[in-house]
Amino acid sequence: MADIKKKSPKKDKKLKGKNCLLTGAGSGIGRALAFCLAKEQVNLFLADINIESLEKVKKELEPLGVKVFIGKCDVSSYTDFEHIAQEVYSKLGELDILINNAGIAAGGYVETIDLADWKRVLDINLWSIIYSIKIFLPRMLERGAGYIVNTGSGAGVVGLPNHIPYVTSKFAVVGISEALYSELSGRGIDVSVICPTIIKTNIIDRSPIAVPPEYLLQIKSEQEKQAKLEEFRKVFWDIYTRKSTNVEQAAKNYVKGLKKRKLYIFDKSLVPLGQFVKGISQALYMRILRREGSQYRAMIDEALIKIGLKS
Repeated sequence: MADIKKKSPKKDKKLKGKNCLLTGAGSGIGRALAFCLAKEQVNLFLADINIESLEKVKKELEPLGVKVFIGKCDVSSYTDFEHIAQEVYSKLGELDILINNAGIAAGGYVETIDLADWKRVLDINLWSIIYSIKIFLPRMLERGAGYIVNTGSGAGVVGLPNHIPYVTSKFAVVGISEALYSELSGRGIDVSVICPTIIKTNIIDRSPIAVPPEYLLQIKSEQEKQAKLEEFRKVFWDIYTRKSTNVEQAAKNYVKGLKKRKLYIFDKSLVPLGQFVKGISQALYMRILRREGSQYRAMIDEALIKIGLKS
């Protein structure tokens, strides 16, 4: 019991003047977080595979008066992370906050998802975090200070259907975050996991999505088939995000959680409610999972009808 009561080293929880590396900063949640952090006077190194998007974000952030550096990084590459680390330390100095935000999704019925898509999702969503921890954590430990933030998902807490590689990766992100918190909390390192709900970003544009294969059999031309897949992607995403959270407001909520060094940071209460139900009633939780599956199938059917593949 004495070990449990032992006080951790005192931590500086202020954001102003801190140095932060943020991956996936060129769009979506990463871009919105960059603006919120800049307003808190956090110095930023922004990384993304799309350097053109980063250059635009950098230009938009310049009036806020903080240091902003950018670097192209394929987060599925350990070598790219090594190069980014050299740039971060040379331009910003020591790293106070590491935000592993880059991620992609993959949708469709599980039997239609290619192994290559499984690997790509896990490489980007999970292995990127493993790589960044391996590279940046040792210097944080030497200093006895640092803050690691991983972007998970509500789908990393509740097992949602029809994008199972994404769910698999995000459950792993939540697990690694909890384990890091447990291991590092007495060594001066804070850990948080952000768990977004439904937020309308451009993540769908960079992610594989599958139409139930039987609906494509009626299409003879490969060109028409690809056009229908893209049409389905857009229509389904519009349906799926009808009740989405505004990305800018979500980012503001996340930064509030960062200031408090919360382990879990949510933008809606539905996800922690799911955690609670999972703990108190397996039968009720199973009903919730079945309902989610039914609702998801209904959205797929609605999209198929709208693009003329189902009557």
